[in-house]
Amino acid sequence: MMNLKAKLSSRQLTWKRQTYRPLVDGLEARHLLSATHVDIHPLQASSIVGTISGEVVYDKTGLGMSGIRVQLINSVGRITETTTTDRHGDYSLGVPSDGAYVVRELVPGGWTQTSPTFVSDAPTGQFLSGYGNSSWNYTSTNTDPTKGVVGPAGWGNLTTVDGDPFGAPVNITRPAIDLSKVVTVNYAPAVPKQIINNSHQIQAQFNSSTADTVTLDGQVFALTQFHYHDPSENTVHGRKARMEEHFVNVSASGAETVVAVFLQLGAHNYALDPILNAASTSLTSPNSSTTITTPIDFAGLLPKSTRGWFYQGSLTTLPLSQPVNWFVYATPITLDAKQLAEYQTVASGSGFLPNARPVQPLDGRIVNEINYDVNFTGTNLTLNYGIAPPAPNPDYSHPPTLLAIYASGCR
Repeated sequence: MMNLKAKLSSRQLTWKRQTYRPLVDGLEARHLLSATHVDIHPLQASSIVGTISGEVVYDKTGLGMSGIRVQLINSVGRITETTTTDRHGDYSLGVPSDGAYVVRELVPGGWTQTSPTFVSDAPTGQFLSGYGNSSWNYTSTNTDPTKGVVGPAGWGNLTTVDGDPFGAPVNITRPAIDLSKVVTVNYAPAVPKQIINNSHQIQAQFNSSTADTVTLDGQVFALTQFHYHDPSENTVHGRKARMEEHFVNVSASGAETVVAVFLQLGAHNYALDPILNAASTSLTSPNSSTTITTPIDFAGLLPKSTRGWFYQGSLTTLPLSQPVNWFVYATPITLDAKQLAEYQTVASGSGFLPNARPVQPLDGRIVNEINYDVNFTGTNLTLNYGIAPPAPNPDYSHPPTLLAIYASGCR
C-alpha cells in the first residue's frame, strides 16, 4: 500500500490543505495544496516559491523506487513541472506561485493501480446564511445575490464551497472503460415515494430503505432520487446530449455516488412514461408533488452497455457540495420527440428549461483515474495507494509505497 505523510511549514508560506477523497480505479494519486501567504506584502507575492518533495518506496524491501515520474498540475489543469524519482526514490517539485495544485504520480507503463479507495464521507458545502433554493436559477445573468436571483455565473456567491476546485459537470475526452469492473448497479423495479417538481428539476424520490443500490469496493449506496437535465450537463468532446438522467445514491455514512445516463432522440422509451405522465398531469407548477403506483422499470432507464467514465466532482446544483463519486455511461438511452416535448412543456412552464450547469475546469483531474483516501492526524495525512507490476514479476510481488511528501515555503 502507498502511505503518504505531509508536513507543513509556516516560515514564509503555509499550505492550506484541501483534500478530496477518491474515486475508484485508475492510475493517479492527487493532493490539492493551496498556498497562503504569511506576513508577506502583496507586492512580494510573486517572488514566493514553495516546494513539495516526497519519496516512493517499495514496501517489500523498504528501498526507494527510481524512475517514477511525478507531476505538479495547477488549477487550470496545466502541468507546471515534471520530475523523476532519483535512485533513492526521492523527488522534489517547485511551486511557482500561489494557487491550487495537484501532485500526480504516474504509474509506470504496464503496471496497474491497486487498492482503489472511494469517497466514504458525506460531501460538504452549504448555502451561506440567508440564501437557499429560491436564490438561484439557470437563466439569470445577475451575479449579486443581494440584488435578486443569481444565475450560474453567480452561484459561487451563495455557497461555502465557492472557489473550491473539482466541480461537476465536466467535459470528457478520454476513452471509455468498462465501469462494471469498478461499480455494480443493483436496481430492480420500484415505486417512488413521490415525484416532485422542485422548481429546478423533475425528481423521483425513494425511501431510504430501498433495495435499489450501487456498490463500490464493498460500500453500498442506496438510491435516494433520480432527476433530469435538459440539455445534458456532462459533455463528451464538447458535445451535449439531448438530456441527462442522474441517479443519486447515498451510503450509510452520507457519501454520495451519482450514476449519469445520457438521453438522445430515438425510439419511444416506455420506462419514461410513468415519470412523464405524472409530470404532465400533476407537476406543471413549481414546488408540486404527486405519487404513482406504477413501478419504475430501471432496465429501460439504464443502457445495456456498461462502458463509460468516472471522476470525482461535486453536486451540480447548489450548494455544490463535494466530493461526490461520478459515473457517466457512454451509451445513451432513447426517448422520442413526443416524450421530449412532454418533458419540455413542464420544464419550460416551471422556468427551468434549460437546466444544465456549465462544465467546470478539470483542475488537474484525469477522468478514469483514481484519487486517494486521506485521514488527518495533526499535520500528517496517510494515503492508501498502491500499484502492481506486470505479471509475472516475482521481484515486485508487493506494490510500492509512496512514503512521504513534505511541503515547505521559501522566498
